[in-house]
Amino acid sequence: EFIQAGQRHNVKAHHEVLLSAGAIQSPQLLQLSGIGPAPLLQEFGIPLLHDSPGVGENLQDHLQYRLIYELNQNISTNSQISSLFGKMQIGLDWLLFRGGPLSIGINQGGLFTKVMPQSKTPDIQFHMATLSADMAGGQVHPFPGFTMSVCQLRPESRGYVRIASRDPLAAPKMMANYLSTQHDRDTSVAAVKFARQIAQTGPLKNLIQREIKPDNPQSDEDLLQFCRNNGATIFHPTGTCQMGPDHQTNAVLDTKLRVRGVTNLRVVDCSAMPTVPSGNTNWPAVMLGEKASDLILSEQNKR
Repeated sequence: EFIQAGQRHNVKAHHEVLLSAGAIQSPQLLQLSGIGPAPLLQEFGIPLLHDSPGVGENLQDHLQYRLIYELNQNISTNSQISSLFGKMQIGLDWLLFRGGPLSIGINQGGLFTKVMPQSKTPDIQFHMATLSADMAGGQVHPFPGFTMSVCQLRPESRGYVRIASRDPLAAPKMMANYLSTQHDRDTSVAAVKFARQIAQTGPLKNLIQREIKPDNPQSDEDLLQFCRNNGATIFHPTGTCQMGPDHQTNAVLDTKLRVRGVTNLRVVDCSAMPTVPSGNTNWPAVMLGEKASDLILSEQNKR
């Protein structure tokens, strides 16, 4: 059932239904349909179709911290974006030569690296952009600046997504529980320290006028508070309809992405991932879709 242009429509599937609403709305739709933790559904008077305590639990995400620096030379993209002439030049570069800032992504540099001694593989992702703003997509600063950002790749913190109403158009309650484990707090502080070390290297240090954020705090406690105050999602929510083996009680899906307790229903999106990938979620999501299509075609061919 869906609403389009104010009209309610009902659609029936011949074989099965594929739910791909993402790690926030897929569990919401399951809960509204009677598949989820029994106490939660009873609270809102939703008839229980299948008691699945894992629906909406296990929410994971990548939390990003942005470090901002003012430059002592007028060489950042801020200067171009801040003036009408600069914007015209950017547009012409793209239209005439397919070059300039519009021809590249928001970040011009990046790496995966380790900041924790016990890590065997990269535990943070680092980005650098030749512009600066208080928040992603916000107005650039009036001074020449650049941004370095870091995020922890393998957070241990787990949150949840739960319906807050029987209204399918109402937003669910989301609680990420960022920085709720000591490991996540330690890794985040170490990540910010790593970025600041890069800022102190010779080539960059000579260009930096001052640090805007974190504004020169030195203690681990101050840096952790900076992370708490300034951390923001980079939109990688996963895990809220996790798949798993039959003996795993909180696994919402089986290993073929089928919803346990009902028939002819699969979830095919990042909510199916038991743990958040150690990087961007786009390609893992594409891979999941490709694998799901193989599973579906294989089963259809057997019929």
